[in-house]
Amino acid sequence: MAEHLIRQATPDDISTLSDLDQIARSSSDRRDFIQDAVKNSRAWAVEISDGIIGYGVISHGFFGRSFIDLIYIAEMLRSSGYGSKLIAFLEGQSQSNDLFTSTNQSNSHMQHILEKLGYERSGVIHNLDPGDPEIVYVKRLVRA
Repeated sequence: MAEHLIRQATPDDISTLSDLDQIARSSSDRRDFIQDAVKNSRAWAVEISDGIIGYGVISHGFFGRSFIDLIYIAEMLRSSGYGSKLIAFLEGQSQSNDLFTSTNQSNSHMQHILEKLGYERSGVIHNLDPGDPEIVYVKRLVRA
């Protein structure tokens, strides 16, 4: 893994994040989500010497708890440790002791990462993506 920096995304990053994200390239809803997250200081960019290679979004209104809404790492750099580093960073941004996130049942790679980082399954939500339930995870954060 190359030297990296995780920093708050700025409005200047919106087009880069949208171009990086395969879903955002064809979904105006995802582009709007990115723009809103950046404008509301909820988006964090992962940057290496080559530029931005991923981002994460965290919110703080999930039943009074923080929730990692999205982790996105460039496809060619997945399984390189950047996703785990970003999740660990976002844990430090949590405003609650219980941090939630979720992933599709089909995303076994993300499930493995979350479980490796100490997240436990908390529930399942059906009918968000037809035929691909959303698995909710939680991690109890230890505060200093």
